[in-house]
Amino acid sequence: MKLIFALLLSCVALFADSLESIRQNGVIRIGVYDGQPPFGELNEGKFEGFEITMAKTIANDLFAPKQGRIEFVPMNVEDRIPALINNRVDMVIATITITEARSKQIDFSIPYFSVNLGVLTRKDDRIKSLGELRNKKILLESGGTGEAFFRKEGFSNFEFCKIARECYRMLKDGKVDAYATDNLIVLAYPVADDTVEVAMKNLGSPDFMGIGVQKGNQELLDFVNAELIKLSKEGFFKNAYEETFDPFYRGTADKKYFLLEGIYSFL
Repeated sequence: MKLIFALLLSCVALFADSLESIRQNGVIRIGVYDGQPPFGELNEGKFEGFEITMAKTIANDLFAPKQGRIEFVPMNVEDRIPALINNRVDMVIATITITEARSKQIDFSIPYFSVNLGVLTRKDDRIKSLGELRNKKILLESGGTGEAFFRKEGFSNFEFCKIARECYRMLKDGKVDAYATDNLIVLAYPVADDTVEVAMKNLGSPDFMGIGVQKGNQELLDFVNAELIKLSKEGFFKNAYEETFDPFYRGTADKKYFLLEGIYSFL
């Protein structure tokens, strides 16, 4: 009997916190990146970036008119879905793209961002096309959409990394020939380092980023969806993009390719 009771307790612990319980506790746990600028990074003990601003705004509206606290939980690529399944976080806002396979494990909000796959290479290597990568070693984030794309294209010579800074350093150190991930992530590096480039900026079909919540947490999901529509109509995404992405990319990443204002206008 004690064993059965203990098992029941361990199962209950995996259930997601409801919207009401989050409000009552006054704390929401949000999985974010701590090393993926300009989306999310930890800078001198403070989380900053586009997704951090979005997370704070959503949390403020969730707790209003009372005040609540955000507990930011740093994520790697492979952490994001298990953290939701195991109820370590209430939502994940960490460039998580919506795929059919992931949608079987967690629930996604409506999309808030559009990206394609981009490839970062060293300028001196003069790699300009997908065909020129055939005999090269490609660096990917394990479990990311880049891995699915390259496997579908018949590539198999991969190395894996966890966060953008680590991936960039491996490319610079000559351990790999290319680093492939969301184009907005790799486009950041040529701005600060003129020895690298992104010649392939829009591989594959567009991917859409969404906020992840635990499967079946419908009340929280409904709130997040309504919040995203509200924020869009208030001009939040345009303003947040201009405040975070424009300075970061020095105007080289046009928001019309990434924001989804046109979609939200119909909702």
